[in-house]
Amino acid sequence: MLASNVLSLSAIVRVPGGHEVPIECITALPNRAVFNASSARVPAGCQQTAMVEAPHIQIYAADVHFESKSPLTSFTADWVVPPLPASQPFLERQVVYFWPGFKSQAPEMGYPVLQPVLQYGEHGPSWALQSWFVDAKQPQFPVVTAPAIDVQPGHRITSYMSQSSDGATWTVSGTNKDTGKDSTLHVAYARAGKTDYNYAMLVNENINVNEHCDRMPAATGVTFTNVTVNGDAKPAWTTRADCAGNDACDCGNAASVAANGDVTLSWRTGAAASA
Repeated sequence: MLASNVLSLSAIVRVPGGHEVPIECITALPNRAVFNASSARVPAGCQQTAMVEAPHIQIYAADVHFESKSPLTSFTADWVVPPLPASQPFLERQVVYFWPGFKSQAPEMGYPVLQPVLQYGEHGPSWALQSWFVDAKQPQFPVVTAPAIDVQPGHRITSYMSQSSDGATWTVSGTNKDTGKDSTLHVAYARAGKTDYNYAMLVNENINVNEHCDRMPAATGVTFTNVTVNGDAKPAWTTRADCAGNDACDCGNAASVAANGDVTLSWRTGAAASA
């Protein structure tokens, strides 16, 4: 079993779920390594300081979510990397996420989440794919990541999350089908919040896009295909767009589900929708 490599540089990192985290509180694993209690510990001080004030306007701009009465154990989704944003401000750099994920307790920021994430701005003005575990409400469960891999506009992503048959380990994985590279994270159940996951989500999460719609990808939406939750291709999704009609971040955001089960998260580019 591979031991984790805990980063020690002093810096603040934006993470999915509504927080900034000191980089020394992030456990960065080698690809396909397993994170559990015997191979890693939360760095000293992170129990008190791992989660700090959220950055300016971090929000689930649009999403679909599904609540299951029984614990969820598998999730697949494919999608295509959209174009880069038209606007890439240097001093006010935005972060744009697209992810399928399992959430515990509620489909809201802060609760434990397992997620393969397509991210713009996390590692500079480019797209990357990275698997994460984040529990913002319990700092004793640190942020854990697999390595970020390069993806380019037009590349095809396939992803899955699954729990082992004995319930002991979660696998979170995203693969760039055009290069064959993957970002895969294994997390022991005991280190994944010690909780079952009863929500599935497909999300467009934004940081510092605000009302600047040209900070969104230069497209009109991302469509998730091959979506299955516990083997079901058509779960009873609830659609939501928290930025629609919100003057602070309204870019005409919407979420829709096609008859075949495909899910589209959409937006307007250019000037703010209210302009």
